[in-house]
Amino acid sequence: MKKTYLIALFLISPLMLNSAFAHQSDSVGDYRIEIDWKNKPIVTGESNAIIVYVSVMDKTKEAADQPFNPDKGIEGLKKTLKIKLVVEEKFITLPLQPTDIPGKYESAITPTFSGWSQLNFLGKINEQNVNLALHPLKVQEQEVLQFPPVESSVVESGDFEREVNDLRGDIRELQETINELKEEPEDDNGMSGMIIGAIGLGIAGIVLGAISLAKKK
Repeated sequence: MKKTYLIALFLISPLMLNSAFAHQSDSVGDYRIEIDWKNKPIVTGESNAIIVYVSVMDKTKEAADQPFNPDKGIEGLKKTLKIKLVVEEKFITLPLQPTDIPGKYESAITPTFSGWSQLNFLGKINEQNVNLALHPLKVQEQEVLQFPPVESSVVESGDFEREVNDLRGDIRELQETINELKEEPEDDNGMSGMIIGAIGLGIAGIVLGAISLAKKK
């Protein structure tokens, strides 16, 4: 039974963490504000837009427990309300562009970051001053859209040095074999010469491998 509880906890925990970080709706005075991304999955480097919904708040429910109601949407906020997207120590202030749906606004942006961000609201909704911070859903890396997954061709400096040292060792061993064969008398079949030629091709292959590693680095 305890094992079952632990498994359930591990399955639920990521969902709980995602919900905790993604604070997407709240209220200010008589108004409800909700945010979302226009395109999903939200991927770094892909064109997107932040969606903002502003409506009259139903005070019998929490902001997170009620959907956006366009019949109660607040229009005319383009000049009075702005959003500031904050990522670590950097930020950008974006205007709200109205859409065909009352109370729904968009702010186009291409996220070049991955991870979590914060969205601060600045200005007024009618006569209500707004000072609110919400947290959009997490921006994912490009890998979530790549199929089959692309393996990195970058070779770390430490791995590169180890590979080169291994190749050098292989070349030294082959060179020693060539020297030993040269000291032996030539047989009638010319077998030693053939072996030396094959070893030479092996060395050439190792050199090409080293060049390939250098290009990856």
